[in-house]
Amino acid sequence: YRRVATSTLNGIPCSANSNCITVTINDVSAGTVGSDQTICSSGDPVAFTSSTAATGSGTITYQWQSGTGGCGGAFTNIAGATLATYDAPAGLTVTTYYRRVATSTLNGVPCSANSNCLTVTVNSINAGTVGSDQTICSSGNPAAFTSSAAATGSGTITYQWQSGTGGCSGAFTNIGGATLATYDVPAGLTVTTYYRRVATSTLNGVPCSANSNCITVTVNDINAGTVGSDQTICSGGI
Repeated sequence: YRRVATSTLNGIPCSANSNCITVTINDVSAGTVGSDQTICSSGDPVAFTSSTAATGSGTITYQWQSGTGGCGGAFTNIAGATLATYDAPAGLTVTTYYRRVATSTLNGVPCSANSNCLTVTVNSINAGTVGSDQTICSSGNPAAFTSSAAATGSGTITYQWQSGTGGCSGAFTNIGGATLATYDVPAGLTVTTYYRRVATSTLNGVPCSANSNCITVTVNDINAGTVGSDQTICSGGI
C-alpha cells in the first residue's frame, strides 16, 4: 500500500507518493495426521503418524491437543507433545479425540491451523457375573450355571465358557459349544473343577474380552473302604 498526496495550487495538481507499506500474509496449512483407532479399555493406541506435514510462510511448530467432548468439543494442550507425530500413552479408558495444531511464525506473528480430528474409540467390556459355587457327589450333575448379570460392552457381546482343574488362578481351556450366557455342565464330574465365562465385545472389528467370577464345583468324593469277610455260623451263634 501507499498514499498519494496531491497539492492543488492555482488549478495545478502536484502529487507525491508516500512510503510503501507491505502487508505480508502468514499462510499456514495444518497438514493431516493418522487415522481413527479402536482399542480395548486401558489399551495402548498406535502412535499417530504425520500423513502430511504442515506448511506455512514462517517457521512451523506443533502442539498436540486432546479432548473427550467429540471433534467439535473442547481441546486442551498435551504437555510436551510438540512433535509432528504423537504416541499417546497406554491406559485410555474413555473414547478420546486428538488433533495437531500447526503454527507458522513469521516476523514475530504466529498463525495457527488445526489438523483433522483423530478418534480413539475405547471398546469397553464388563464381564458380568455368573452362578455360585456348588458341591456335588462324585459323578453327580451340577446345577446349571445361571447368569446373575449379563455382560455389557461398547460392541456386540459374545460368550465362551471355560473350565480347568488348577484353581481359579490356574489354566483354563474353552469348552466346545459352550457359547451361551448360561451353561449346564454334563453329569459325570469326578474331580473338583473351576468354571468361568469369558465375555467378548467386538467393535469396529476389534475384540476385547473380560473374565467373569470363577465358579468352583467341589466334588465330594467317597470311598466306602472294605470290611471283614463272609462267615457261616450255627443257629443262635455269634
